[in-house]
Amino acid sequence: MAGNAVVGKVSEHASWSANYFGKIIRTALEIHGHNPDLVATITGMAEAGQALVQDPLVDKIIFTGSTPIGRKVMEAASQNLTPVILELGGKDAMVFRHDVSLKEVIPWVMRGCFQNAGQNCVGVERVLVYESIHDEFVQQIVPKVQAIRQGIPLQVCGADGKVDCGSLIMPQQMEIVQALVDDAVQKGATLHCGGRKNPSVDGQFFEPTVLRCVPSTMSMAVTFMEPRLWVCHVLTHCIH
Repeated sequence: MAGNAVVGKVSEHASWSANYFGKIIRTALEIHGHNPDLVATITGMAEAGQALVQDPLVDKIIFTGSTPIGRKVMEAASQNLTPVILELGGKDAMVFRHDVSLKEVIPWVMRGCFQNAGQNCVGVERVLVYESIHDEFVQQIVPKVQAIRQGIPLQVCGADGKVDCGSLIMPQQMEIVQALVDDAVQKGATLHCGGRKNPSVDGQFFEPTVLRCVPSTMSMAVTFMEPRLWVCHVLTHCIH
């Protein structure tokens, strides 16, 4: 919209969906009278991304991804002093005070935690609620998470042929998520639903999960993961 041409490099694990998304962008540009080549998408392994960030014709780089790869992007961009914006892994939190209307905010919790199966750069990583509303929050959120329809979007699933939550993308993520959930439960967290690979769907489908009382000493409390929601209550009006 600012008049710049854009070249996007996607993960090698998202090549198919990138092509689908690219067609939407090209069509929108054509409909509004613009050159569809203003936005291009490239796929490939690490070498493709490295070639792009090292290209002297690139005026600015915006990267969303992991911290280790972010360091490599910045290092490669430094060769041409190309400006870089990095959006790396975090532990994004939703915080709810005692006076919040749960009916109004719970839909946003569901979307924030489970959109794109949690694989979202601005996805919610944890939910902190005041002790006075903790039990009611858990009572309302658990049935909604249990009702999430999980499956392959291109296949008919459910009465209306729709699904709510897809699969994990990264091949190793299933094992990582399972290890984090198991560690949390072993150390005292309460598992309300999910917590395992979905046995009814083939592929990397981890069931939507709710964990409660996850202290900062657990691996899950400091590790980026998806798709799950964990709830911790705030004991006082000060958030620590």
